[in-house]
Amino acid sequence: MDPNFPYQSPSFTLGDFDPNYMSGFDGTSGSAPTPPSVEEVPVHTAVVEEVPVQEATASEGFSGTASGSVSTHTGSKRSRTSGVWQSFDEIKETCPDGREVSKARCRICRQILSARSSGGTGHLKRHAESCAKKQGIQLRQQQLMLNPDGTVRSWEYDPMVARESLVRLIARQDLPLNFGESPAFEHYIQQSHNPRFKAVSRQTSTRDLENVYHKEATALKELFSTCTFSVCVTSDIWSSRAREDYLSVVVHFVDDDWQLQKRVLGLRLIDVSHTGENIAERIREVINEFNLADKIFAVTLDNASANSRAIEILQPLFCVYAQSFLLHQRCACHIINLIVKTGMKRVGDHIDAVRQAIAWLTASNPRIAAWKRFCIAAGVEARKFATDAEHRWNATYLMLKVVLPYSSLLSDFVQSRGGPRNSDGSSVLNEHVWAIVQKFYQFLETFYDSTLTLSHVYYPTANIILHNLLEIATLFKEYENDDVLTEPVFHMKQKYLKYWKNIPMLYALAFVLDPRCKLRGLSAILSLVGDTIGVDYSSFYTEVRRKLYEVFGRYEVKFQEVRQRRPPPIPTTGKKKIQWGRIWGGSSSSSIQGGGSSSATSGDASSHVVAEELSGYLDSDAIHHEAQDFNVLGWWNDHKITYPVLSKLARDVLTVPVSTVSSESAFSLCGRIIEDRRTTLRSDHVEMLLSVKDWELARQHAQYTADNQELAAHFEQLYLDPDQPQ
Repeated sequence: MDPNFPYQSPSFTLGDFDPNYMSGFDGTSGSAPTPPSVEEVPVHTAVVEEVPVQEATASEGFSGTASGSVSTHTGSKRSRTSGVWQSFDEIKETCPDGREVSKARCRICRQILSARSSGGTGHLKRHAESCAKKQGIQLRQQQLMLNPDGTVRSWEYDPMVARESLVRLIARQDLPLNFGESPAFEHYIQQSHNPRFKAVSRQTSTRDLENVYHKEATALKELFSTCTFSVCVTSDIWSSRAREDYLSVVVHFVDDDWQLQKRVLGLRLIDVSHTGENIAERIREVINEFNLADKIFAVTLDNASANSRAIEILQPLFCVYAQSFLLHQRCACHIINLIVKTGMKRVGDHIDAVRQAIAWLTASNPRIAAWKRFCIAAGVEARKFATDAEHRWNATYLMLKVVLPYSSLLSDFVQSRGGPRNSDGSSVLNEHVWAIVQKFYQFLETFYDSTLTLSHVYYPTANIILHNLLEIATLFKEYENDDVLTEPVFHMKQKYLKYWKNIPMLYALAFVLDPRCKLRGLSAILSLVGDTIGVDYSSFYTEVRRKLYEVFGRYEVKFQEVRQRRPPPIPTTGKKKIQWGRIWGGSSSSSIQGGGSSSATSGDASSHVVAEELSGYLDSDAIHHEAQDFNVLGWWNDHKITYPVLSKLARDVLTVPVSTVSSESAFSLCGRIIEDRRTTLRSDHVEMLLSVKDWELARQHAQYTADNQELAAHFEQLYLDPDQPQ
């Protein structure tokens, strides 16, 4: 019997159900469409071994009990004639003295009663009526549900399932916990979906939320307890509208199917000063709850000094997995943010002029209406604009993206309507302002695209960030002598050199473990970056090669049991030229020597007995695949037999995110949970709501809702005419 189906009768036909079972399905009340054939209806059945089963007509069914007349007589001289036998199966039992006696088994509760002819059927009738009241009503209210393909399946309403689904809806859609007791919601469900639905109080929804959270958390702990992968941690701090600070803990991992995954593990109230000790304590608390301390490969935090102190505290606790090797990464998107803000300070007055004009335009409904008429007269789409959040440079970029096509028209409108003025009486908008704003907007495009690329959730980012560093460095060189942007570019380049002159080891290791790159590709791209910003990376290249063999040696010790007895891969040769954009095009002029040789130094080779696996990978030709759809994790999954140990190192390195945007996106979700009407939510309920929402999104592979996408929609979907395209 199916444990998810509370009751299974021996046999069902469509006629056994209430004739109005399909009421409302065709848009009319009480009209039942022609039922499909019995073969199209998947139903649950229970086999009665002792007796043959005969179907009964709909008129033979009884009220509140299993329908269908079943003759179970196996030796009686005449059939049972009482209508009560529609509720029972007759079975035979053998007494200790060898005599056979008749018994009646209830088709609903399966209870066995006496069926002696001398005893009559009164007790059977009373039992049938009792079952009809207790369970028969439930059977009568059993419904049929239409499948998408038009077939029908049986369905049983379960209030517990409904309540759990309601809680998941509340978490997913950022609804208040008292949503289930709303009379409007209750009316909607009862009228449109299920008349048996009853309102659910806030207290009940809160308990259900706790149950769902603990069930999902337990399942996640079980996954981590049996996993064969490491995890990488990102964390950040956020201030809510309730003036409370929360610290998020998010883990990234490549599961056993070699798919990149992300989970929010905790969102803890940090109601003390944001010192390294307090940050480390809350991160450790969450990690220990999920028993992950011995599975951490890397930690990515933002650039606050307190986070550096937190890593010093967490280092000895989290360095178990890779034998005293724990990567600490600074958030790349935070660094890009610092670089861009440095430049925006130098053109801030011109951007402020655009902000003033937009604020003036949207401050009055009559003014917006006048602007709409102005646009229509000019033959362009009428739309309004939104000002940016000054602390978010990507919002400034999107604001400029939307307003620049209207620059001339907006200037004319502001001047003709007496808009904001400078101290000398001139309009804040003029050709000089627009020229600088236009050029700076074009300059920011590379940074915006890099932020989007490096903040993704479902593909590795560590192996591609060197491409972004090269693009940004090239951009600086292109604009360093520009008449308008010379000063902003100079200061932005200094900020770039402060954080990225010394390239993080993770970026290089992940780049080498991309089969399109390897050591030759690293040599080429380091040469290109070095030539662009004037830095010699020869010694860094040597250090990367040494570090790669060192870490691989630790993995050899940790995973030596997975190695199969097989000869090392033979390096392939024969490619005369490998082209991969500028990297391979610039490799001929490389100032870094040894790019084509990947053998370890003699000291490395003597230290690691089976380094041939790594050398075989490095000496083989790179994969020729320039398109963006290359699945680097899929490649390593396909080659994990050839490289049993190296594939594990590659999986761990490629798991590490280069930004904490995943944690910040959690805050974006949380900001909708703790809105103005919900500032009194308890901190543990905030954590539960956020976690359940994230885990629900993870099931659908939809966690990357990209805060930037929502931000873009905020600026772009502001058309004044509802018929215009959104």
